[in-house]
Amino acid sequence: MKKISFILMSLLFFLVACTEDTSNPEDQGEAITTVETEKVTQGDFNVEKTFYGRTSPIQATPVMTPVIGKIDNVVVKNGEQVKEGDDLFAIIDSQSGRKLTISSPADGQVTQFFVLEGDMISTEEPVATIADLSKLTVELTVTANNLNLFEEGTEATTIFSNEDEAITATVDNVSALPNETGLYPVKLTLNNKDKQWKAGTVAKVTIAESVVKSAWIIPTNALVEEGDKTFVYMIKKDTASKVEVNVLETQTDKAAIDASLSKGDQVVTSGQLTLSDGAKIRINNGEDTAS
Repeated sequence: MKKISFILMSLLFFLVACTEDTSNPEDQGEAITTVETEKVTQGDFNVEKTFYGRTSPIQATPVMTPVIGKIDNVVVKNGEQVKEGDDLFAIIDSQSGRKLTISSPADGQVTQFFVLEGDMISTEEPVATIADLSKLTVELTVTANNLNLFEEGTEATTIFSNEDEAITATVDNVSALPNETGLYPVKLTLNNKDKQWKAGTVAKVTIAESVVKSAWIIPTNALVEEGDKTFVYMIKKDTASKVEVNVLETQTDKAAIDASLSKGDQVVTSGQLTLSDGAKIRINNGEDTAS
């Protein structure tokens, strides 16, 4: 019995000793937070607004016939490029029986041309349209608050749907009156000499709203808001330093700020929400940290 009591007492002392060992703060390392960072840059910060419009030919000329009659012969196909004066189709005048050849009234692409030989046509509706696609018009509408961004001659960056290539468009016309929806129509023009863009395509138009000169530029996700103040965490050796900043302008991915920073400083862009001033950090900008 005494032997069992001795064993139990020894086990109890061993457990107490282990508990005291693991709870000793001196044996535990200071917490280190893994973060991602990005360098601060300085320069002019463009604040931009984006609008969406749809393209149309710079000019669309209807093809009309002078008489009512029957299509006798079709020379061109829908989508074909023609020159002014090229033959398009022939028609038999229903009254005189004479055959008339209808020519293209302008240079461009034959569109909306779907007649077949033997079809009857009238003088009231166009038989086809000749579209000049060497330039395109981008038509969009804006609110009265954004109307001041568009002045004739102003350039805007244009990107078409499902494409990355940007092209410059120029504001050609700004309506002084709103349409029936209360919005103001705006037209821009762009070159399309190679016919790479089609009429009817959705276009994203980006135009400068303002410019902040010589600002510190950082990723927007580096900003940390606490109450009515905004901070970033700068890197100083292996610690994070909390710095208050004044946000001048923001865009989706970048922000312009006024702060006590220097060229080459790094700000924390991931992991900052768990940091405090002076916290130990480990930078991992995509590197493998496995030992």
